[in-house]
Amino acid sequence: MKRLLFAALALGWIGTVANGQQGARNEGQPQAGPSLRIDRDIEYARPGGRVLKLDLYRRMPAATPSVVVVWIHGTDSSFTTKTPTPAAALATEGYAIASIDYRSGSDATLSAQIADAKAAVRWIRANAPAYNLDPAHVGVFGHGTGARVAAVLGTAGDVKALEGDEGNPEQSSRIQAVVDVAGPVDKTQTVNPVAYITKDDAPFLIIHGTAEDKVSTLQSQALVSALKIAGVDATLELQVGVNHELGKLLSTPVMQFVTDFLDQHLRGMKREAVLSNYLPTPLDQYIDPVALDLGGTLYRIYPTPVRGPNTFASYRVYLPPDYETNKTRHYPVIYFLHGSLVDSKRPITSGYIARVDAAIRSGIMPPAIVILPQGLNQGRWIDSRDGAAPMESVIVKNLIPHVDATYRTIAARAGRAIEGHSMGGFGALHNGFNNPDLFIAVTGNSPGGATLETGANAAPTPGRIDAFKIVYGGDRDYFIAMAPTTLAEKNAAKLRQQSIRIICGTEDGLFSGSQFVHDALTKLGIPHEFILVPGSPHNHDQLLQYETFDTMAFYGRVFGNLKAVK
Repeated sequence: MKRLLFAALALGWIGTVANGQQGARNEGQPQAGPSLRIDRDIEYARPGGRVLKLDLYRRMPAATPSVVVVWIHGTDSSFTTKTPTPAAALATEGYAIASIDYRSGSDATLSAQIADAKAAVRWIRANAPAYNLDPAHVGVFGHGTGARVAAVLGTAGDVKALEGDEGNPEQSSRIQAVVDVAGPVDKTQTVNPVAYITKDDAPFLIIHGTAEDKVSTLQSQALVSALKIAGVDATLELQVGVNHELGKLLSTPVMQFVTDFLDQHLRGMKREAVLSNYLPTPLDQYIDPVALDLGGTLYRIYPTPVRGPNTFASYRVYLPPDYETNKTRHYPVIYFLHGSLVDSKRPITSGYIARVDAAIRSGIMPPAIVILPQGLNQGRWIDSRDGAAPMESVIVKNLIPHVDATYRTIAARAGRAIEGHSMGGFGALHNGFNNPDLFIAVTGNSPGGATLETGANAAPTPGRIDAFKIVYGGDRDYFIAMAPTTLAEKNAAKLRQQSIRIICGTEDGLFSGSQFVHDALTKLGIPHEFILVPGSPHNHDQLLQYETFDTMAFYGRVFGNLKAVK
């Protein structure tokens, strides 16, 4: 539908140019139809005799009452008053924006600021008929210290102790959606949004930059995890390389994401959940056709002579922030293997690369290179029995030498780790355990097909290729020989010198496979971490956001003592 609309608009523009008189109106001429109305300096409360005001932005005329988004400015950015407001961009069909001032300064407590914002919400509901507003659907949108206030409104609901004494006590201050942009969640504060979380809280969209210089990303990670574990609809969107500056945080794509979120939760416009905006690479392709640098990564091609002459595969590479400026430094490398029916873009859309970038910038882990190979969708990241799909050999014999020759890597076992999710989790365990001289660390997230029950004997899913037949040739003995548990027994002595993790959500359908590998490693006396993530399903971005720990701290321990400069 959007493509058809774009085509129609394009044709209309061409017609305007050709005819000179038709199509869109000329600039400077009166425009018929809706326009933006701004009612400024409306008093909404008077705590202690201090007048508090709001500006109301509306689309006029509006056929139906507009849902309302309350903008709560920060006190730590360039937008520290109610005017102007970035949220005015949302004042389109169906929306009204209330940009509020509230008590600030050294004598203003957080409790007072929360009471002011709640008074504004109650005023909106009390005066909704006069301004053609929808009192049942009110959201809050804040930045920095304003986002901290917004977050408490999202979790505190009608908590009487936080309501204050000003205005319209008969109205509720409970809101229906929260957009939190880089808000601090300071446990030392007397009022903390985490302390009030219950499963019936408003949905949250949290936006944070990985290059944040005022509020640690760990605070947003802790908030989203607490919300999700409680059963609240919550999403954390990390923006790679962005600091606390609001204009950079609210880029055009991010504002579209904000609009989609508010459309869904304030206007009831349901949108189909998708893992990515891109269709995944075809099942039999080693090259991702979407040749774009995405999400802080670079797209690259490399030769794969193990597959034959003139063959190539693609990968994406994340380079740490100081790579271009610190020309003498050499870096450890993490190879992250994608899952089944997705591709090398998935670790970007899941937020994995953003988590890496945030962890490096905040000192949680040392600077590292991350390689996202493109693999066959059902290849399990191992060599197929008939040799036609040598995925393990492509990684070990072609990609790793290419990476070490192309980038300033620490080209040794001590500087190399492998990780993956689902099919990639199996692949990470297989490759890490089969090549213990190459990898110092191995992480299997929700490893798929780790047992005969989840591999050879799994019921076929409609539309899914039978991986057991393609990869293992239907050979049970070959499957057993390639299984991570078999390789662990074969190379147990060397695996005891690796750092190994298995991470899986308790609601993941592949949990039994993770448990199976954990039990096998335990029986073999191989040290490892078995990390359960309460409530997480089989979805990589959900796994990351349910986690109550920073998964990248693992690499701080693994690579922390390396000599990074040669």
